[in-house]
Amino acid sequence: MKSSELEYRRLLGSYQEWIKAMNYADSNTSRGPGKVREFFKWLMAEREIEAIDKVTDEVVRHYFDYLKNRISERTGRGLSLNYIRTHQVELKRFSRYLSETDQGHIEVSIELKSKGSPIPQIEIFTKEQIEKLYECCADDLLGIRDRAMLSVFYGCGLRRNEGANLEVKDFQFNRSVLHVRKGKNYKERYVPMVGRVRNDLSDYIKYSRPMLENNKTGNWFFVSYRGRTVGAQMLGERFKKLKKEASINYEGSLHVLRHSIATHLLEAGMTIENIARFLGHNSLESTQIYTHVLHSKI
Repeated sequence: MKSSELEYRRLLGSYQEWIKAMNYADSNTSRGPGKVREFFKWLMAEREIEAIDKVTDEVVRHYFDYLKNRISERTGRGLSLNYIRTHQVELKRFSRYLSETDQGHIEVSIELKSKGSPIPQIEIFTKEQIEKLYECCADDLLGIRDRAMLSVFYGCGLRRNEGANLEVKDFQFNRSVLHVRKGKNYKERYVPMVGRVRNDLSDYIKYSRPMLENNKTGNWFFVSYRGRTVGAQMLGERFKKLKKEASINYEGSLHVLRHSIATHLLEAGMTIENIARFLGHNSLESTQIYTHVLHSKI
C-alpha cells in the first residue's frame, strides 16, 4: 500500500472521529466521509496527488468539473446539481476539520449554477429564533397548546394541513411516533417523537386539551377555548401572534418551520434519505434543495 493511501486513510479515520466529537449524527460518520473518500480516490487516480497540502484551488475546480460530467451508475444519467452540492458541503466541512486540527486547508469556493430553472429561495428560522418561540409560550392552556403547535410543525416537520387534520389517536406514545394519515397525495407516514417534542405533545393531551374540550369537540387534536376545532388558518394566526411576542419580524409561516427543521437536521448530520422519509417526500429531488440552503449558510 502506498504511503499516500495510508495517509488518506489516517485522515479519513481522524475526520470521522472529529465528526463524532462535534456531535454530528451517527449516519454522517459514514455517508459524509464517503464523499471525502471519493475525493481522495480521485486525487490518487486522476491527479496522482499524494498529500493533502498539494491540493490547490485549481485541483478542487477540476474535481467538481469531474462530478458535473460523471454518469451515475444507478440512473445512467449525470449527477444532479443538488447531489453535487452535497459533495461541496462535505468538502467544506472537511476543510474546517483540517483547519481546526492544524493539518492545512483546502479552498472549496466553487459556484455551482443550475443550467435549468433557478433554485427556489427558501428562508428558515434560525435555531435561536426557534428557541425564542418556545420561550414565549405561556404556561396557561393556550401556551401549552402553542408549544404543541411548535412541536407538530417544527419538531415533527408536518405540513400545515397535515397538522390541522391531526386527531388524538394519531399520537402513539407507546411507540414514540406520530401517525400522519392525511399526508400529501393521501400518503401516510410515521414520524418519530423524541425528547422535548414528545413531552410537549403529551403535556397538551394530558393537561391542556381536557380543559378545552366539550361534548362537541370530537377527536381533533387542536382545540380552541370554545372546544371547537382549530383549523389551518387559525393555527397560522396563532403562530403570527407568537412570532410577534418573540420579536421575530420575518414573515415566515408555519410551513417555514418545516423548512427549518429539515435544514437543521441536515446541518446536524442526518442523511438526505432519512430527511426525505421524515418529511414524507416522494423523491430525493424535493429534499436536496435543503443542501443548497445549508451551503448558503456555511
